[in-house]
Amino acid sequence: MAHKDKDGYSIFNLKLVHLYSEGNYDKMQFGDENQLKSRKVIMMVGETGSGKTTLINALINYILGVEWEDNYRYALIRGNTDRSGTQSQTSRVSIYQINHMEGFTIPYSLTIIDTPGFGSTEGREQDKYIAKQFQECFISERGVNSIDAICFVVKSSSIRLTKEQRYVFHSIPSLFGKDIKENILVCVTYADHSRPSVLEALTETQFPCVIKDGKPLYFKFNNSTESDDYHKDDEEDYGYSSLPKMLYDMGRNSSRRMFRILEELAPKSLLLTYAVLRERKAIEITMEGLLEKIKELTLKQHELNKTEQILRQHQEGINNNKNFKYEEKETIKQRKYVQGNAINCHVCESTCHYPCRVPANPVVALCGVFTWGRDCTVCGHGVSSHHREHHVFESEVVIKKKTYEELKQKYEKACKEKLSIEQRLHEISLKPDLLTVSDYIDLLIKKEQQEAAPGFEERIKSLKETKSKAEKIPLTAFLNA
Repeated sequence: MAHKDKDGYSIFNLKLVHLYSEGNYDKMQFGDENQLKSRKVIMMVGETGSGKTTLINALINYILGVEWEDNYRYALIRGNTDRSGTQSQTSRVSIYQINHMEGFTIPYSLTIIDTPGFGSTEGREQDKYIAKQFQECFISERGVNSIDAICFVVKSSSIRLTKEQRYVFHSIPSLFGKDIKENILVCVTYADHSRPSVLEALTETQFPCVIKDGKPLYFKFNNSTESDDYHKDDEEDYGYSSLPKMLYDMGRNSSRRMFRILEELAPKSLLLTYAVLRERKAIEITMEGLLEKIKELTLKQHELNKTEQILRQHQEGINNNKNFKYEEKETIKQRKYVQGNAINCHVCESTCHYPCRVPANPVVALCGVFTWGRDCTVCGHGVSSHHREHHVFESEVVIKKKTYEELKQKYEKACKEKLSIEQRLHEISLKPDLLTVSDYIDLLIKKEQQEAAPGFEERIKSLKETKSKAEKIPLTAFLNA
């Protein structure tokens, strides 16, 4: 059944058979499986709005031999034009098995894995959910266990990277093991015949991909007739139906080159990728605990600053009277009852993981916060110091009366605790992650601004000071080359 697009072309949707639609991904096939032909597997990934859907449809039209002069196009995926450019067209991982048949322009069957866009308005939690979908897709019997290429889709016009774009550029490759590096291809959308500006950004960030002549190997495609329509008409094109012949031919030539290179790439097993995804989960738990450690360090620094201020203001009174008393804001640990389970350390009185699915104390070591050496990746203490409980430790600011001796003891204790926390932060900073410590401190600042609890302005000031120092201890943001 065909329908007309905005330019009068007849659009035929491919007849797909659904093989699997449970869990976190869908699997469909076009045509009967051809055992006599080899199969290549490609995964399409990229930022929300980069044009993956249109590109996939263009590749399908090339495979099916559609020429520019033809008054029809094929669509594997129908775009949703009601969505904005910051919302992903695809909400679930979808596997399309395109089985080889007579008339194909490629000599093999092709499996296309379409993925939700990263960096959408739905936030980082949605990005984590996408990683979970990948994991299920890779370990399921009905999923895929090897891959020939990851096609990273990016807009041609990007000349510098925003914070969100850097996140996307870094997070997607780090979902896969280092052995996948030689199978990442760059697909540039909204391109013309000039050199894409985004190549400089890719080179600057040392994006891991196939390198040719010292530069990223890339393929140019154009998703729209006019540059002004890049965002407006992104997902309305079905295989570049209304493109001028020159740009249509550019896309066909890129498709031809890409499918030829695909024949030369050695397929990679996804077993290592699954191991990376498991490690990422452990890292996420660690970083959640790191947020609290940064907050604790900030409060300790704030206390030290206030103590030093009191010493300066009341030096004469302290010298004349060792029992000199004063009022001071002090941060104390409080237990707060919560639903669900929390893993708490009784040595440092901190919550290392919440919420946690570990069902009972005897198996607390099963929590993802512990390494095989049974040490906590957040606080560094052993598993025996940790307990599964129904409360979390939270810091609360109270006003107390203090004497000089108490002030002195507190100052010395705070210095030691601050040093201990700084050392732990440094240890954690040696672990790979997507964000820097500064990014996490930004999250804390945002949280303080939203909650506006008493003393939040002073805490924000201390957080900004901590951020300035933390920038000298960057977390590894990428896989080692």
